[in-house]
Amino acid sequence: MPIVGAGGMTAKSVVTAFDALPAQFTASPMAQQSRILAKDGSVIATLYDENRLVVPIDKIAPVMLDAQVAIEDRRFYEHGGVDGRGLVRALVSTAGGETQGASTLTQQYVRQLLIATARQKGNEDAAEAAQARSGIPGIVRKIQEMKYAISMEQRRSKEQILEGYLNIVYYGANAYGVEAAARRYFDTTAAELSLPQAALIAGLAQNPGTADPINNPERAIERRNDVLDAMRQQGMISTRRMNGAKKSALSLKVTQTKPSCPAATNTYVCDYVVKWLMEQPALGNTPEERRKRLYYGGLNVHTTFDPKLTEYTTKVLADRVPPTNASQRGAAAAVVEPGTGRVLSIGQNTEWALEGGPGKTSLNWAVDNKYGASAGFQIGSTAKMFAVVTALEQGMTAGSRFYAPVDGTTFPGSAFKGEQCGYTDRSFSPYNAEGEEHGMTTLREATVMSINTAFAQLATETGVCPQRDVMRRMGMTRADGKEYGSGGLAATILGADNASPLTLAASYATLAAGGMYCEPRPVEKVEAFDGTKLPIGENKCRRAIEPKVAYDATRILQGVVTDGTGKRAALSGRQVAGKTGTADNSTETWFAGYTPQLSTAVWYGTPYTQRSVGAYGGTVAAPLFARIMGEASKGMKAERFRLTGGDDSDSEQSEAKQVRVPNVVGRGRQSATNRLEQAGFEVEIADERVSSSDVQRGRVAEMSPGAGEETDEGSTIRLTLSSGRSQN
Repeated sequence: MPIVGAGGMTAKSVVTAFDALPAQFTASPMAQQSRILAKDGSVIATLYDENRLVVPIDKIAPVMLDAQVAIEDRRFYEHGGVDGRGLVRALVSTAGGETQGASTLTQQYVRQLLIATARQKGNEDAAEAAQARSGIPGIVRKIQEMKYAISMEQRRSKEQILEGYLNIVYYGANAYGVEAAARRYFDTTAAELSLPQAALIAGLAQNPGTADPINNPERAIERRNDVLDAMRQQGMISTRRMNGAKKSALSLKVTQTKPSCPAATNTYVCDYVVKWLMEQPALGNTPEERRKRLYYGGLNVHTTFDPKLTEYTTKVLADRVPPTNASQRGAAAAVVEPGTGRVLSIGQNTEWALEGGPGKTSLNWAVDNKYGASAGFQIGSTAKMFAVVTALEQGMTAGSRFYAPVDGTTFPGSAFKGEQCGYTDRSFSPYNAEGEEHGMTTLREATVMSINTAFAQLATETGVCPQRDVMRRMGMTRADGKEYGSGGLAATILGADNASPLTLAASYATLAAGGMYCEPRPVEKVEAFDGTKLPIGENKCRRAIEPKVAYDATRILQGVVTDGTGKRAALSGRQVAGKTGTADNSTETWFAGYTPQLSTAVWYGTPYTQRSVGAYGGTVAAPLFARIMGEASKGMKAERFRLTGGDDSDSEQSEAKQVRVPNVVGRGRQSATNRLEQAGFEVEIADERVSSSDVQRGRVAEMSPGAGEETDEGSTIRLTLSSGRSQN
């Protein structure tokens, strides 16, 4: 065969090249699109460089098989890879510089595999050589195809070859393979193609540009009819069926093929998931390998996102903070599942756009910088949760008392004992964001009222380094990935470092999970196109704090919602714990909180300019938290916070014992304290007093929770003493 069409030294060199060729080659797997799926299986996005969905031959309509064979290789089922009848003519034409023909369907399949494999390996020279059409390069290419085709026919059945061909061939309009073409042109599947539809698609294989049905419908119909004629001549269809198909209109139902995240149902989610996947070693050793696996590998990425909750989160944020608001304020939120780290929702009040503009941005405010390019925002007093945990770890209780200095009190930097962990602040002068609060207080009261100066004093007693260590253990990092608190004393004590809502929500989830911190993860599992599960998506959890500390901190943070700055975060019929946060001058505000089953952080502030939003954490962020958590909790049983066992392998939980609060109104301070402590409660005495005509001065006038109520054993009862009868 190599001698045909060539002579002399040319023929000799070609024969030598033919003999030197291997009998077969190793082809890369066909590129096919990957899908990012929501928790319910719905498609969030498709990722591909080549729009292809590989399907087995039994998922392709028989008329499509016949149509392709009829127009491309009528003797396909007779030859052994090379059609001898047209071979001489083809090689002579090629040697003379004319376009060659007579390639069998098997040869065409080989050619497509050679091109695809070369391009996937980044070898454009090999890809060009596989497409040479004239002269000696064309002869060498044709010979190579023939030898490989003969070998392929010996190793594979005709059905396997035809299946491979129909899955690899380009049918125009960014549709690779028959399944993608069926969806692109007719919004159907390869299995459901009708005779005229199959004939039209089959006719595109040879030259999809000239017979493009979208832009050149007349030529597409002519080419379709040529295929129908060929099918009739070869006895595949009757004259009646042929004529009926020829009379049918094109009836295109073109679907869009925007790939990747810009066309996703939620671009922010898609972008986050893709960047997270690009970190996973299971997809490859290098970023290039991971991208190729993701965009060529036909993966099914099952994410943890609840699509309804994600849509609701975005809507409720945009409703409350319109994307094009004149003050350019922003809002973002993240919802995670305690104990697993599953990310259930992220959202913000803007639309995705690379170029930006009013109400549009490509910055994903809900996640860290490496996933969304956002620098994060100061978390304000939500950082006080870590101070509470630190104090409890050092033996303090909700009722432990200490002094809250007046606003502007200057503390020497050395008072915080931060030298051992790198603090060099010479002094620290905190102010209270929500008014003047000073005097003796308790850990619970300081938290509920969010007294900045109290927490500065507390840090001098516990040390700032242990608090920073608690942040590290509970997964709290800056948005840029650095250790939280590295920005100085104000960063650790009052949350002056930037962080993302997702990181804050995951850190707060540690308390809901009884002290177990779980790294946020947006992916449940990843499956290859053949169903093989890749090792991605496993829980990465660790014990961060002891269960008793987590439970006691939760009891204190419940007071923020029931009695303090976070009242607007309450949920009817559900226990909620959390903390408000307000940065300097109210440029950034927060509410971070949780129920036993969910944890959410909501940010509202100024992403572009550092101007006051005229609000506190309890003003906008807290009610947004309540709405998002209310939606997320629908259908869930209302559970109470529980004290978990200390064994990490023991998932059983014991609910705190419910105890009726005894009536101590009218008793003296010490008598009331003794009675409540005997009943299993801790006691907090309010600094303020109330006038009472019924209770003598210095005795208990009010108590919260009230007498007769049932509450958890070990919780704190707040007593307010009488100042005596009013003088008015």
